[in-house]
Amino acid sequence: MRTQPVAFSALLIALVLFIGAGVFYCQQQHLMGKLDIEWRTLNQRAKGQASPKDLVGDGRVDLPVFDNTILVRSLNDIAEASKVSLDEVSFSLDENNSQPYLRYHATLSVSSNYATVRKFLDQLRASQPQMSLDSIACSRDDITTVELSCDIALSAFYRKDTHG
Repeated sequence: MRTQPVAFSALLIALVLFIGAGVFYCQQQHLMGKLDIEWRTLNQRAKGQASPKDLVGDGRVDLPVFDNTILVRSLNDIAEASKVSLDEVSFSLDENNSQPYLRYHATLSVSSNYATVRKFLDQLRASQPQMSLDSIACSRDDITTVELSCDIALSAFYRKDTHG
């Protein structure tokens, strides 16, 4: 320090600049994250997809009447249109009677590339707005292959039957 004050000063200035650059980088990353979310929201609106705010009127979602054939038909039609291979599809109705709605669980396995699986889920969400994605786990046999095998769990919510 005493023997080389210029070197010490240069090191101190470099340290301050490095810390400043780190803070600036973090701020820019945060801003980019916010802009990415905004871009995705605007992109969904431009494509005509319903946003959660569009589905909610007075704070309640207007749920359709339970009809499992509509959901099954929609799954098959969207899978066929998206060129996604559906495997091992299973459904179960939640037995919880204390909720003001019915919850219908669907688990399925799909095989395709990432973009196609994503398109399938986006189209499913657009056609079935009362449905939520509970989980998705994708894997592939080999790093060189493009095709993914994805296990998907969904929940569809329906209005309870008012006449018994």
